[in-house]
Amino acid sequence: MLRRVTIGVVAASLLLSGCTPAPALIEVYSTTGSKSELLTRQSDIVPNSGVATGNVDVVVDTGRHLQQLDGFGVAITHSAAHVLLEQDAETRTRILTELFSHEEGAGFSMVRLPIGTSDYAGVTDGVEVHYTYNDMAPGETDPELKNFSIEPDRDSIIPIMQEALRINPNIRVIASPWSPPAWMKTTDSLYSGSLRPEFESAFADYLLAYVEAYAAEGIGVDYLTIQNEPAVTNTNYPVMEMGEFQQLGIITQLGPRLAEAGFGDTKVLAYDFNYSDEWEDYAKGFIDTILGDPEASKYTAGIAWHGYDGDGLEKFSEGLQHVEDNFPDKKSLITEITEGMWSMDFAGNLSYSLENIVLGPLNAHSTGALYWNAALFDDGSPVLGGGESSLGVISVSPDGDFTKSSAYYAMAHFSQFIPARSEGESHVLATESSSPSIHAASVKRPDGRVVIVIVNTSSLFPETVNVTVNGATFTAEIGAQSVMTFLA
Repeated sequence: MLRRVTIGVVAASLLLSGCTPAPALIEVYSTTGSKSELLTRQSDIVPNSGVATGNVDVVVDTGRHLQQLDGFGVAITHSAAHVLLEQDAETRTRILTELFSHEEGAGFSMVRLPIGTSDYAGVTDGVEVHYTYNDMAPGETDPELKNFSIEPDRDSIIPIMQEALRINPNIRVIASPWSPPAWMKTTDSLYSGSLRPEFESAFADYLLAYVEAYAAEGIGVDYLTIQNEPAVTNTNYPVMEMGEFQQLGIITQLGPRLAEAGFGDTKVLAYDFNYSDEWEDYAKGFIDTILGDPEASKYTAGIAWHGYDGDGLEKFSEGLQHVEDNFPDKKSLITEITEGMWSMDFAGNLSYSLENIVLGPLNAHSTGALYWNAALFDDGSPVLGGGESSLGVISVSPDGDFTKSSAYYAMAHFSQFIPARSEGESHVLATESSSPSIHAASVKRPDGRVVIVIVNTSSLFPETVNVTVNGATFTAEIGAQSVMTFLA
């Protein structure tokens, strides 16, 4: 059980280079594995007022900026939009406020949108359906995209995204296709196959048309991925297999067209899949081929990652480090991971998310992370194929009550304390822990304050931690499988 922050603190003997003056007070917020505290404000700490009693040291080097922070967020799929639109206006606004408001919620600053439907499909006239924005009758093609239309999204994703932007105008948007129109593919099907070479140019135009159409609705796209999970094929939801050289070719066509159309700030994130023993060589093929190409690299901001396959941070961080070592001017962003019914243990999920998705990747040069569906019904529906056992970041019951997941709190322990990008950019700082069960990461805000998040992943014991930042040291007790945010 996590209990009071220890006020015993000691003047630091280490003054780190580039640090700002020592803070007068440290704000403290906690979430416990038992859920007795959920982002609960604790007593402020007065630094340098006693003796450091901790057995673990966390040191923040404010003189070492690792990378600029993009932030944390969720996906607004067609299923998530359906769940939200099924609620009354007051409940829907409350949920979106809990997700995106800096003042009253988590302050999530990123949203991932599907280009066409994913496995979390739209509901039309009470029926779940898969679609793209240029579906044609069998045997027909439309390479000039004369029939392109985002009309199906006007009753789902678009109004939800517009309301989210009213709550938080600084949201960054990442958009990803699960499949192009079937007529572009070798199988004439949304559910398998690859892109026909003769339609590569049309597919680049399709992605551009999406960016243009969403911009006309007031929804700007900051990042595009070319294909969600490009190794997945032959399934019961929209997919497409795509190799690194075909993706390279599409980027070199799409990039100049985006710039010419006035969307030069919209950049590509390549790959958009896992990194594990199984996918290591496959991932490096995309990284080295696309980021190593002078033309494609001009339009590619970095690599999009998914956090699946069970290898955890130890293996996942190798992929992030490969990007940093070989292409240090490019970013890594985790664009998809989910919680699900395979684990309903709040404390264990909280610890896992913080170690493997939030804190650990930041220290390995990630710029942030997004969990999958923003909201689903509490049975994981609606879904049409794919991950039937996934859960939303917010789960909504039939009567409209909703609960926030451990993933929500894992991300909110950072995002709630990071100012909107309109106030300036925040940067990840070098942070070290002396214990394998204590994981920490920190971010310097544009106002100079430092956000430090520390999780104790031990399921058995609390830990007393000495934290050194800006020449000051303070001590706090962190309970088993619990997390604290310190605002210094």
